[in-house]
Amino acid sequence: MAILQEYADFWKVPYTLEQVQDRGQLFLTAGLADSAVSPEGRPVIISPVGTEEAKSVARRFGLEIFKEEALLRLPVSSGTFVSLKTVLNQFSGSRLKPVLRDGSTTILHQILGTNVHLLSTDLVSEYYRLIYGRLDENPSWKFRLLAMMPFSYDKIPSFIRNRVFKARKNIAQFREEMLGPVECLRTIFLASLVIASGKAIPRIGFWRKGRTHVLAVSHDVETQVGLEDGASRLVEVEKELDIRSTWNIPSERYPLSSQLLTYLAKTGEVGAHDTKHDGRLLFARYKDKVERLIQCRERLELLARGRVRGFRSPLLQHSREILDAVGKAGYRFDSSVPSWEALSPTSLKPHGVGTIFPFRISGIVEVPVSLPQDHQLIRIGELGIAQAVDRLIDVSKWVKGVGGVCVLLTHPDYEFGLEGGQAEYHRLLKSFRSDSSCDILSLGELADWWTSREQSQIRITEGKASLQQANGQEGADMLELEFVTGYGIEGFKVEKLAGPSVIELSKGSEK
Repeated sequence: MAILQEYADFWKVPYTLEQVQDRGQLFLTAGLADSAVSPEGRPVIISPVGTEEAKSVARRFGLEIFKEEALLRLPVSSGTFVSLKTVLNQFSGSRLKPVLRDGSTTILHQILGTNVHLLSTDLVSEYYRLIYGRLDENPSWKFRLLAMMPFSYDKIPSFIRNRVFKARKNIAQFREEMLGPVECLRTIFLASLVIASGKAIPRIGFWRKGRTHVLAVSHDVETQVGLEDGASRLVEVEKELDIRSTWNIPSERYPLSSQLLTYLAKTGEVGAHDTKHDGRLLFARYKDKVERLIQCRERLELLARGRVRGFRSPLLQHSREILDAVGKAGYRFDSSVPSWEALSPTSLKPHGVGTIFPFRISGIVEVPVSLPQDHQLIRIGELGIAQAVDRLIDVSKWVKGVGGVCVLLTHPDYEFGLEGGQAEYHRLLKSFRSDSSCDILSLGELADWWTSREQSQIRITEGKASLQQANGQEGADMLELEFVTGYGIEGFKVEKLAGPSVIELSKGSEK
């Protein structure tokens, strides 16, 4: 897996995997073998992968090296920071000049007398650990025992289930180093390119022209009462604010009305939420997972009289095998993986992949749930509904500063869908609708946009950058070319300029 390539593809900066001889082009590598081919004087960034490679780099340049645990905190925009708790490869020596720092901690050195730069952060291993290493959730023994019972976990009274979680303290707290550590790695990647190259770095903006972030509203409908009563109350608020949402519905847990599903598909979109919402999908054999997901999709499509393209696993259960099965079953996107959740019902531990942006895996677009869900804030964290709205708005401000996606997950079965909950739900959604820089999309529309951006690239011709899109690419005219011209105490400086450079990535950046 070419991790450095994933960084470049995320920012949509131009790069090549071929060896070139232009001294003005930056060379980014994960090891010494590839950096040795770089022409003298050419800008080079080395991000060593693993301890042994870091030691080899230190020997090569006559440096000392030691390990250091650190909590990095870097600005990404004015007033907004991203954080990462990691172990650094700290180089030391008289030939080193710090060029990117977090307080007294050096993240990027330049070797004096050369154009070689050394990263103390292992961009490849840390990215792999956070994204791919967290995709498989390990169920607790309590949940395994529950799943083995002859009845579904939901037959246990909710007040008993909630007591298990309420033993945990500070469940509703927000911590940026948990929610978006991958954003810190991505910030280090781009900031290093800007600093080492000394030139403007072109990239493609994340969202449609004039927008800085996105809200995607989604609902997991656990009960028949939630579908028949709560959903209508939420739809009323959404229609008033001209918002289309995604309704994730289990296909066989309770009786479904074709008329109601058709209505929800018309006002928004219908997504799949497994068959019985019994928590056992994680334990099924791969073949059974695929068949179960196909069965769910086909029944919902029949009832909703339209295509069902997205899936969300009950309890936000996630694994690589589930994601593979989702793609195999014919879905286009998934939204089962949290950016960070203080307490997983399955593992009874905090979990998440640490990013607030979509990413592609197993041939589908994964849209992480980036905001705390209503159930955990209110039923588990014991916040009042107004306090929960305040907390959601607070977290969304941080997401906006980073430029990511606010994925809202509510249940019409709980407080927002009950009588008296509409006013606070309206206040929550109005905070986004009144912000002209926020684009509001359904999960399906968001996945379509991200796919469209993925298929675009920047072409450099005679030192000038231009956008290149696939033929017939929907929404391509809304893409925006940007230039990152600097990085400092207020994060990235982004302008529209000419004269950028191309970045070359080494083939040795694979993991």
